[in-house]
Amino acid sequence: MHRRARSILRGEQGLSMILVLCIGALFVALSAALVYAASVLTANANRQLLEQEAYQLATSFSDVLEGELNDRDSSFAKFVNEQFMFSQSYGKDIYDLESQPKEFAWKPKGSQPNGGAEAITVTLRRRPGDGADKLNQTANSTSVTDLRNLLNTLEGEDRKGMEIVDLQLDITVTVTKNGESFAFTRTYDRTVKYDSDGSQAKSYIFPKVYYTINDGPTKYYRISDLTFYAPGSGEQPITADNIGSNRLTFHCDTSQQPDSITYTRGAKQSTGTKQE
Repeated sequence: MHRRARSILRGEQGLSMILVLCIGALFVALSAALVYAASVLTANANRQLLEQEAYQLATSFSDVLEGELNDRDSSFAKFVNEQFMFSQSYGKDIYDLESQPKEFAWKPKGSQPNGGAEAITVTLRRRPGDGADKLNQTANSTSVTDLRNLLNTLEGEDRKGMEIVDLQLDITVTVTKNGESFAFTRTYDRTVKYDSDGSQAKSYIFPKVYYTINDGPTKYYRISDLTFYAPGSGEQPITADNIGSNRLTFHCDTSQQPDSITYTRGAKQSTGTKQE
């Protein structure tokens, strides 16, 4: 009887030892899992912090470029207005097709700290604006009063030139910091004005708004209410007697720089993407 009891006790001690070992192994596994989870969470938090820093740098640098874009004397605005938004080198037809992207590395000035960024890339894209069709419009009317009102509408109030959203511009800033990259894009509407004061046309100081009559090649400048002048061709008055036989087409001379240019954020506003 005693032998049997001792045998049972020895068996229970063996089971207890096995159970203790199993529980210990379970705790070790749980501890390892907790350490791994903590390391993953820490790594993700650090990565998110780096992504946020790259995002902040990209948006801040976009703000800097926006200020320079509306400063016509800045080197950035001069490049954009006099080359990228003006030359067909970046896309065949400025007012018909979206341009090829223009990408270049940007080096901040001393007054524009880079926040420790490893690289800052600026990419430009151009496309026709919603008002591009207003650069050339045909004026048809059967009465002198209607034609006069229509011409004044085409040229803008007091013939100072109407505002036209002729082009859109995308500016994408890509910032890389500590191996993390973020690209931030803003879309701008370019609003331009072309001079329509033709009172000096006879003095050969020609404005940047002119008319063609019946689709002819001659450029006429409106020098008074309904009188047009072309160098070498003289004056062409439009009256109630000849209005029906003349079709006028309004043109902005886009071969010249507009008289004023402003950029405002477009309806698209902005987009951001993480770069892998």
